[in-house]
Order: sequence, then structure tokens, then C-alpha cells
Amino acid sequence: MLFRSAQAAVTNLFRLLAVAAAMAVAACSSSTSGPCPKVAVLSDLAELVRFRQGAGRDLTDVELQAKFASFAFGCRYDKDAVVVEIDVQIEATRGPAQIANRTTFEYFAAITNPAGEIVAKEPFTADLEFKGNTTKLVVADELAQRIPLIDRNSGSNWSVLLGLQLTDEQRDWMRRQRGR
Repeated sequence: MLFRSAQAAVTNLFRLLAVAAAMAVAACSSSTSGPCPKVAVLSDLAELVRFRQGAGRDLTDVELQAKFASFAFGCRYDKDAVVVEIDVQIEATRGPAQIANRTTFEYFAAITNPAGEIVAKEPFTADLEFKGNTTKLVVADELAQRIPLIDRNSGSNWSVLLGLQLTDEQRDWMRRQRGR
């Protein structure tokens, strides 16, 4: 008999906690809802081919190739901003001209306002270590971009653009390769 009373008290406690948890989740979701900004990879900055110094530009001169493999995102609202959380994966391939086991490359996230103007840009550095005979790696990163907003419903008018940081020469070479 005592066992049943204790079980009823525990069951009631679980019910009370479940109701409290449901209310807390409902409160969070109602205060954090709104449209997410757009997230995209810039096509001109989606791939990188880095050559060793010198005039050569064939396969044997490649030090590093990198390209966006995938990304996923979501957003959450706080009092006066939307925070865009992005999981990004970038594939990196060691080229035959890369002698050292370690190398780096840069990529970025840029925020554009509703007029398409870049209002913020955050660079990131990927440090790579190709151990042994490894020639391919995947860089996985979690980014968070905070966009201050006056109106909660304007979140979808903003964008977060992702890209690899290329030199002018690298960008021009990539454009010529796509034009073939």
C-alpha cells in the first residue's frame, strides 16, 4: 500500500514536470520563432585551387584544392537579433606540389542586408594536417552569425553568404576553367 502511494506521488511529480517542461518549450519556441535569413555559398568562391609559386598551372603544380561539400543551417531569435547557426563541411585535397604536411586556407561568412550590401564579414582559417599518405580531409565547422533586427519578420530579407577566400589570380583562374 505504501508502495502504491509513493508510486502515485512519483507519477504526479512526473506529470507536473512534464507540464512544466511543455510550458517552458512553448515559451521558448514562441519567443524564438521567425523566418530564417537565406544562407548560400557564392558560386565564384565555392572552390579553390592553389598552385605553387611560379608560372606552372597544370596538375603537377597544385598544392591544395578545396571546395564546399555541404552545409546545413537553422536560426533562433533573441530579443533584438536572429542568430544563424551553420554547420559547414569543406573538402580539402592535397596536391602533388604540396611538400609540407601542414597548410591552411581561409573562408568567410558575410552578412548582407535587404539591399544586398555586405554589412559584416568574418574570416575563418582552416588548419590542415595531412598525416602520412593522407591526401583528402574534410573540414567541419560550426559557425554562428548574429544579425541585429528591428522587426522579427524581416529575418528572411537578410542573407549569410559563404565563400573561400581567393586571391584575384585564383578567382580569375577558376572563372576561366568554368568557361571552358
